[in-house]
Amino acid sequence: MQRRRNRRVAVVGSLAEARAVLSAAAGRPVVLVSPPRAASNLGVGFFWALIDAARAEYPGAAVEAVMDCGDAPGFALSALRMGFTTIVLGGDPRARARVAAIARASGARLLARAPRR
Repeated sequence: MQRRRNRRVAVVGSLAEARAVLSAAAGRPVVLVSPPRAASNLGVGFFWALIDAARAEYPGAAVEAVMDCGDAPGFALSALRMGFTTIVLGGDPRARARVAAIARASGARLLARAPRR
């Protein structure tokens, strides 16, 4: 992840919100974070499509996507399969450790909590 002072971090749940953040970023790197537990509420595929559409509309923007999977390791594995490289997962420490190992092996990283603004 980029240094904190050089990036904008924003929680987005819609394409309109992502557009607003990318427009206001003025060329700075952006971290678009799903709402808390969005994997089970919005769906991993929905947030992936949202990020994909935002990247297509702002092709020169440096966009990092963070998928919040709440306490659900199954959704975290789905997010890894979808292609997310930064995932938030809480819950059972043993399950987190197993998912973290899988994430590392695939070049992704697992966070205990979402990045802050």
